[in-house]
Amino acid sequence: MNYNKELQMLKNKTGSSEKWIKLVPGYTESGYLAPEIKRQITPSENNKEEVEEVTLEMARASMGWPSKDIAVNSLKIRNEIFDHNISVRIYQKTDLTGLVPVIVFLHGGGFFGGSLDNVEHPCRVLADKGDIIVVSVDYGLAPERKYPEGLLDCYRAVKWIYEHAESLGIDKNKIAIAGDSAGGNLSIATTLLDRNLGTNFIKAEVLLYATVKRGINGKGELWDASKLEMKEDAELITNYVAGFAGLDAKVDNWYMTPNVHESIPFITPVNAKNLELLPPTLVAIGEFDPLRLQNNILVEKLREAKVPTEYIQYNGMIHAFMDQIGNLAQAEDLMEETVNFVLKVMN
Repeated sequence: MNYNKELQMLKNKTGSSEKWIKLVPGYTESGYLAPEIKRQITPSENNKEEVEEVTLEMARASMGWPSKDIAVNSLKIRNEIFDHNISVRIYQKTDLTGLVPVIVFLHGGGFFGGSLDNVEHPCRVLADKGDIIVVSVDYGLAPERKYPEGLLDCYRAVKWIYEHAESLGIDKNKIAIAGDSAGGNLSIATTLLDRNLGTNFIKAEVLLYATVKRGINGKGELWDASKLEMKEDAELITNYVAGFAGLDAKVDNWYMTPNVHESIPFITPVNAKNLELLPPTLVAIGEFDPLRLQNNILVEKLREAKVPTEYIQYNGMIHAFMDQIGNLAQAEDLMEETVNFVLKVMN
């Protein structure tokens, strides 16, 4: 089934915030939750009780959504460990030959959760949709391994891929990085580190609903749900955003040590002074994602820095919709857009 045909696209241009808007199938305008998303975030009688304190264990256990393997090609998947302690999972079509581009994928999970298994089905789809290899990275998680340890793991993974590219079947000059949520933050932060160190390994980046502005404790105008332009279900969406915002300060506490300032660009990439060094970038966001407003700012700053930037908004979607691959049309479409963007940049 070609989900792209179900997702109409409109180009919305307001100054430097030009973006493609993918409408909810069956809808002709923005402002409405997709029916399946509305069902998911509507409280039931069984989950209306508020939890006073979210623990690390509870937060980790809540990661992920049900998903399906929808790859149609035969895939070769293998696990490797390098530098003694960093695990990666490598995906490629079984009949793939020659040296091809690679997507280094960094899973989401608020820097403290998520795993290779959480993004298994999205990574399968990425490998399925193009002549490309996908390397999913099991970077160190906070609070056991606070910033910058996870970020350094990600950079080490890119460096290892570059140094072993030929044996992995990869063209070392065609390395892209991609990630969702915290993985999106780590993707752009890894690219900034790559540029600051002068290695220039990374030639394209894909930021999927990335968190790019830390240290604001879920407060202020970047968490103002009214700016998401809701035409329906305003209370439901506002409560969803508020619940998400309520964890923001806790995430920072888990991720950073007290002596680390959240404004540094490797934590808050919108603060980077050398964004012009970044490669072509694709940014994707859900219409009602609590991080949409900070992604708007990132896109504006990338374009001001003359970075070739594409911006896609998936209407009716909330945070982490990629996790529902096989159940949401938009999730598969997002993976297809990712592969198409990377291959377009690399060719």
